[in-house]
Amino acid sequence: MGGERYFATRVALVTGANKGIGFEIAKGLAKARFTVVLGCRDTGLGDAAARDLRTNYGLEVAVARLDLAEPASWAACVASIEASFGRLDLLVNNAAVCFNDPTLFGRVAHTPFVRQARLTIETNFFGTLGLTRACLPLLRLSAKDAASPRIVNLASAAGRLSIVKSPELRAAVSDENLEISALEDLMRSFVAAVEAGTHEAAGWPNTCYGVSKVGIIAMTRALARAEPDVMVNAVDPGFCKTDQNAHRGRDPASLGAATTIHLAGIPFCEPVSGKFFAQDKREVDWLAT
Repeated sequence: MGGERYFATRVALVTGANKGIGFEIAKGLAKARFTVVLGCRDTGLGDAAARDLRTNYGLEVAVARLDLAEPASWAACVASIEASFGRLDLLVNNAAVCFNDPTLFGRVAHTPFVRQARLTIETNFFGTLGLTRACLPLLRLSAKDAASPRIVNLASAAGRLSIVKSPELRAAVSDENLEISALEDLMRSFVAAVEAGTHEAAGWPNTCYGVSKVGIIAMTRALARAEPDVMVNAVDPGFCKTDQNAHRGRDPASLGAATTIHLAGIPFCEPVSGKFFAQDKREVDWLAT
């Protein structure tokens, strides 16, 4: 990106967009006449995805380097979007990491659980939160133009509330008045408990990915309260065939993208925010999961 400013009706940033569900979301949004920026750790893979969209679907997209583990990349990506487009109308937080070792889906490598916890929470929760905060000024500019800005956070059934075994922790993460700063403390407390070897005794589950998605859904609810002019929702894309599961999922990635694309197109006169949606576009009561 760079150079002269584009004038598009709606501008979307999709993270982790060079493959899988992120790629399908980007494709669907581009077909819906969004100007789409593919946020990718590896711009070579991003450029290849952009060529695929151009050659096989006749769709033009932009590519920006974006790594949830590198705050400097958030700032550079946001600055590039501001220079090229002047605002951001839709942020799709799709990128995430998941450790499926030692033997799941044929993998044999093993990452110690302590290291999994820190990397997963720092990337999936704090990286997503940091990028979202960096994008909010551009999303607020969209609100000034009455463009109905929105954020869609890719969550998972792995983040169902019931995986948190402690009633006190469940009550804390699902509190209707939970502040994001308090949620950050809760996510840090999980990592600290893992490092101390006490997370299960404290009532946390033995899944870093699941806890990160609990955090994403709780963040969605808190951010919706804090940003009333922005529609903020979370989506469970379902068990789709992606690299994350060695393409052993049940559904095609295009089906996992459908609800996000649907939420991107909800009319401004029908606002919905702070909700959790299933793959079939159905709203789910997270408190009952």
